[in-house]
Parts: sequence; structure tokens; C-alpha cells
Amino acid sequence: MVTSKETMFNLLCLFVCVVLHSAPPAQGQSYSNYPINTTVNMGKSATFTCTVTPNNMTLNFTVRLPQNSYVLQCPGKGIKYPSMGLYGNCEVTGSQVTGTWQMSNIGNDVNGTAFTCVGSDLSPITGYLWITGASSYYLMLFGCVMGGFFGILIIFGVTYVSLKRSEKLQECFKGKDEDEDVIGGVEEETIKD
Repeated sequence: MVTSKETMFNLLCLFVCVVLHSAPPAQGQSYSNYPINTTVNMGKSATFTCTVTPNNMTLNFTVRLPQNSYVLQCPGKGIKYPSMGLYGNCEVTGSQVTGTWQMSNIGNDVNGTAFTCVGSDLSPITGYLWITGASSYYLMLFGCVMGGFFGILIIFGVTYVSLKRSEKLQECFKGKDEDEDVIGGVEEETIKD
């Protein structure tokens, strides 16, 4: 059976472990801003930022798109991919290093993109990009199907009314009468027995 001293000792050990685990890393290294999960509508833009202190740290900020990955290393030069609407920028201030990724004109093909920030001697932190408005595809598909149906219905209706009212079109589509099928004026003779 466990005594109260053993229980207190176990709780104290647990408390110390929790405090040590949640304490910031040595030398004041920490994230002051990190990527968080973000939800945006299709066609809009999103910005993910990661900031570490102090400013003598290095920062690797990675974008994992479904088709490729891109790494922004700070301090360093910015990265631009205009064809994808993806822009990375680094900024070093008095006490911190900041990396920023911006995506513009977002489409459904980048849904679930991961933005992972890793400071030197810090654990990685990841934020995800989620796209809403994907259901508008079904609305557009429904609209096109209904528009096509009513368009064809209108075309057949206009054709029917035109045929009914136009004598020339009726004659064109009507064909020849049976009376006009006489062959060269030859008459049949009836043979009598």
C-alpha cells in the first residue's frame, strides 16, 4: 500500500517534470510568434509568420505544398515564386529574426499545406492552411447543367414555333405529295379476262 509520503514524493516529481518540460530553452531562445492553423476562402491570400529570439539564431521556415517543398532560411534573402503566388521574406530586428510566407490567389490544390518553423535548438512548430469554398464547384456544376438543359429546351421551342408558322419551312420539310408521284404520264391499263 502506498503511504502519503510516497504519494507526495511522486506528485512532487511529477510537478518538477512538468515545470522542467514547459520551461523555455536555455539562453532565452524561444518562439515569440509561430505559424497557426489558418482557414481562408478560395482566391484570397494568407500569411504565415514565425519569429524567434534572440536575433543571433537561424530560422528555417518550410512550406510543404502537395507537389513540392520550399525552405526560407533566415537570416537570408527573400524567395519569390510569382507563378504560384508564393512569397517568402526574412527580417532581422534588434532582438529577433522573423520569417514570413505569403500565399496569394489561393486555390483548392494547396489545401492542407504545412508551414513548419524550426529555430536552431528549438522544436519544430507547424501550422496548416485549410481552404473553404470548395463546395462552390458543385454549385457551378449544377448551374451549368441547369443552364444547358433550359438552353436546349428554348432552342427546341423556338424551332418548333418557327416550323409551325413558316409555310416555306413546312414545304421544305414536308416532302412531296403522293399525287405528284406520277411517272412520266404513263397510265396503267387494266387487263380484263
